[in-house]
Amino acid sequence: MKKPFVLFFTLGAGLFTGLLIIIILFQLLGFTISDRVIMESSQGDYIKYNSNDPYTLSIIKQSQPLSSKYIVLISGKMDKSYGHVINYLDQSTDSDENIKRTRVIWNAEGIEMTFPMGHKLYIPKERFIGGR
Repeated sequence: MKKPFVLFFTLGAGLFTGLLIIIILFQLLGFTISDRVIMESSQGDYIKYNSNDPYTLSIIKQSQPLSSKYIVLISGKMDKSYGHVINYLDQSTDSDENIKRTRVIWNAEGIEMTFPMGHKLYIPKERFIGGR
């Protein structure tokens, strides 16, 4: 009578361990379950970079198996599958609503981001325009 119990317990423990190993590997490899755009800002008509214009800056929440993180993606307005990626710097913000308060200023030399906690980041146009 104990043999079926031991067999089921062993199989269950093995499946659980295998699943746990897969989840940890996916987390370590940076596997993303889903991407959700939290905020977007587009290059205004008054700015011309003369290289694959116009551009869009997106703050994206990437959900991973055990956590989530935010990234900044600067991409062409038409092709958002490729672009310049930066980790979102202001980790003190813990909600999507705070992240939506990030201010973005486009100018002829690049992009200035001001985060909700007051930190600033300047991204020169040479980092995100085509042919970088």
